[in-house]
Amino acid sequence: MLAETPEARVSIARPAFGGDSEALAIVSFDVDPSRRGVGIGSRLLQRIVDLADERGITLHVEPALTRDGVLHLGVAKWYAQAGFVWNDPDDPLADGQMHRLAGLAAAPRPPAA
Repeated sequence: MLAETPEARVSIARPAFGGDSEALAIVSFDVDPSRRGVGIGSRLLQRIVDLADERGITLHVEPALTRDGVLHLGVAKWYAQAGFVWNDPDDPLADGQMHRLAGLAAAPRPPAA
C-alpha cells in the first residue's frame, strides 16, 4: 500500500515479524525536504492512523537512523506524538521499533538517555 502526495510518499506493508496477521508496518515515510516543517507529514500520518483505527489495525514503525547509525530521536518523538510506543519501554533502543495499537494510543515514553 502506498500513500502519496506531491510533497510526501509513504510505503506500508505487512511486517515480517510478530504474530498479528492484520498488522501493518510503515516501511518508509518521506517528505520533500523543501516542504518539511509545515505539517504535511503530520497530516498524512494522522490519516494513516485514523484509517488503522477505523479498521482495527496495529501499526509498526522503525524510526529512521542518523548517518552514524544512531536512532534519530526526533523522528521517534514525532511518531510518539501520534501514539506510537516503544516495543520495549524499559530498553527502547534494544530493537529501535515502535508500534501503535488501533484506538489505544498511549502517552509517549521517551527513551532513556
